[in-house]
Amino acid sequence: MREALIHEFAELYPNLYHMAESGSWASIQRHGLLSTSALLDLFEKSGPRREALESQWRAECEMISHRIHGEAVVRDQRPMPPNALRSALIDMAPEQWYEFLNRKVFFWVCEDKLQGMLGAYGNQTHDVLTVDTKALLDAYADDVTVSRINSGYARRRPAKRSKATFQSLPERWEGSGFRGLVELTVDYAVPDMRRFVISVDSRRGGEPGEPVWRR
Repeated sequence: MREALIHEFAELYPNLYHMAESGSWASIQRHGLLSTSALLDLFEKSGPRREALESQWRAECEMISHRIHGEAVVRDQRPMPPNALRSALIDMAPEQWYEFLNRKVFFWVCEDKLQGMLGAYGNQTHDVLTVDTKALLDAYADDVTVSRINSGYARRRPAKRSKATFQSLPERWEGSGFRGLVELTVDYAVPDMRRFVISVDSRRGGEPGEPVWRR
């Protein structure tokens, strides 16, 4: 059953896409692709500073530093302010939703959604990872959930959401199949991310990418 679901999903979405901060590919090769919570663990952040980054709305990107690991950027959550998010949540407070999402590593399942996110950041450059879907699922399918909405967007009549918004592959397949999905997530971290990456490109808005790395 597991192999059949992986095959069906990879046939429909052969590649996944992750948008990372510009210049972060070197760190991803060393540490893997980390959720916000995993990154804060690696950088040994705790107390009020951690709570502000993990449980509160991040209106802007935040820089964190570590004596060994150097510096890293924690991505902003501009499209998900608490006042807008509150009306969309089912049986959760915004703080709980931020914590819930911060434990996930996110991938777009279609390139058009990636393009939309790149466009939202205007002239800012990002490292875009193109990922072999089947290879990732072969290793991490049991830690994967999928969503039909952009879970990090809560403006302009946002879709209702809860933890049930994210379904395992069997749950989604038995419900309504794999079509119409937006996001795929892996819980906490993908420490061996380099194994699954096909290419990395430096991209800005709708401009063609500049190659950073090729398998």
